[in-house]
Amino acid sequence: MRNHLFLLILLLLPIFLTGQEWSGGIRAGLNYSSIDGPSEVDSKGNDLEKNTFSSGFHIGGMITMKLNSVAGLRAEILYSQRGTDYQYQGESYFRLFTESGAVASSRGTRYTTLRVTNTYVDLPLSAYLRLGRIELSAGGYGSFMLTSRGVGELNYNGKSTVGQTIEPILIPLKYDYFKDQFQQTGVPNAKFITVDNRRVVVPSTLGAYYDARDTGVPLYRRIDAGLQAGLGVFMSQGLYLGARIQKGFLDLTRAEQELSLLNLDSSGKVIPRNDKDQNLSLQLSIGFSF
Repeated sequence: MRNHLFLLILLLLPIFLTGQEWSGGIRAGLNYSSIDGPSEVDSKGNDLEKNTFSSGFHIGGMITMKLNSVAGLRAEILYSQRGTDYQYQGESYFRLFTESGAVASSRGTRYTTLRVTNTYVDLPLSAYLRLGRIELSAGGYGSFMLTSRGVGELNYNGKSTVGQTIEPILIPLKYDYFKDQFQQTGVPNAKFITVDNRRVVVPSTLGAYYDARDTGVPLYRRIDAGLQAGLGVFMSQGLYLGARIQKGFLDLTRAEQELSLLNLDSSGKVIPRNDKDQNLSLQLSIGFSF
């Protein structure tokens, strides 16, 4: 039955599309985006993590099919940057490694700042309603992530497991989530300190998986999808200004690589977190339909 219905749709589709008015266009503008997900909390219930909006851009083209004088469908293809400005501040741990790979653990306070920028090919599909100069639209989108990078800084103060005070640690963070290797560090210009009578390495920079699980999979998933709604104002027949909100409904991160920064387990190993992180973004655009 479903095969017959599908065949009927294919036969009727050319008839349905005949006589419809098609047009193209371009759009470009700014993205203000963040990652929406739960925060780790300390023993007093205080949030340790914060995601705020970061800026990026989008640019691309669109095809519009007018169903009548006020309604139609629109498909787009966009290059789009989304991400977040991430902070962790509060109680934490930090693990340093000897040259042979032995672990020296410590506890203290961490202040991490990280700007994550994920680039996508977006494929939005919307239905729109034109009311004079005002256009309302709603629909969904699918996305494929091309790159995922983060830049920031780690500032840590703490004590070793036997109470030795560790000198303050300040390390730049340079993440490439799809290319970095397990425990990758910046080896040039690394320095050495002594922790619990062991000589450990303080890297010059940290990669995305310096203190992670050797799972062979990246933190971020390539595929995203979600819903969107927008408002446009036409300044002329073709030129318009638009605003659109997008909310992803897929989990962006893999639990295998999203780790607790608050605690280690009873054996001193990192703890995976199984929560849901989703894209949230606002697009401000200028476009032209022709």
